[in-house]
Amino acid sequence: MKILLLEDDKFIAEQIIEYFKLCEYEVVWFDNGINLIENAPLSNCDIMILDINTPGLNGIEVLKSIRAFSINTPALFITAMGDINYLKDAYRSGCNDYIRKPFDLEELEVRIKHLVYGYHSPLKKINSSYTFNMENQILYQNGNIMKLTNREKRLLYILLKREGEIVDKDEIKEYIWQDSVCDNTLRTAIKKLRDKLNDDIIKNIRGEGYTIIQDTK
Repeated sequence: MKILLLEDDKFIAEQIIEYFKLCEYEVVWFDNGINLIENAPLSNCDIMILDINTPGLNGIEVLKSIRAFSINTPALFITAMGDINYLKDAYRSGCNDYIRKPFDLEELEVRIKHLVYGYHSPLKKINSSYTFNMENQILYQNGNIMKLTNREKRLLYILLKREGEIVDKDEIKEYIWQDSVCDNTLRTAIKKLRDKLNDDIIKNIRGEGYTIIQDTK
C-alpha cells in the first residue's frame, strides 16, 4: 500500500513512517501543502493522511485542490482541533474519516484498512488457480502461497487494484519505483512476474500500458 502523508510535525511523521514500514507500506511524506500539490503522486496512492493545520496550504485546502482534479482516493484527516466547524469543512472538502491527536497508530492502521478495503474480503480471485490477498499482498496458487518479491507484489497489486482498466506504464513505474526508471526495467519486471505464473494473466496493450486478465468463473 502507498500512503500519501501531509504532516508538518517531524516527530509524528517519523512515527507514522516507521510504523507502516513494519507493515511493508510505503509512506510518501510532505510537510508543506504547496509542495505536496506540486510534487506528490496524487493519482497514484492508495490513501491520503492529511494534517489539517500545515504550512503553505492546510490539509483542507490541499484536499479541495486534489478533489478538483477528480481524484477520489480515500482521505483521512489527523487533527488536534476540536472545533466542529473544522470537521464540517473537512468533510465538505471530501474527506472520508478523521482521527484526533494524540492517536494510537494501531487505530490509525485499522481506519486506513477500512477506508481502503471496506468490509469486503481483501481476497481477489484472478482465475480458478490464483487468488491474491490485497491487504497483505500474498498470492495463492491452488491454496498454496507463491513466493514473490516485494516489487512483484506491488506490481500485481496495482494491476488488480485497477481491474478492468489499462494501467499506464508511467503510473506503474511511479507506483513501484521511487526513482525514475526506463521502460526496459518495467518490461523486465513484468517478464519476471509472468514467468512465475502458469497462466497468461498480464496483458500488454501496445502503446497504452498493462492490464490483468481475470476469469472469476
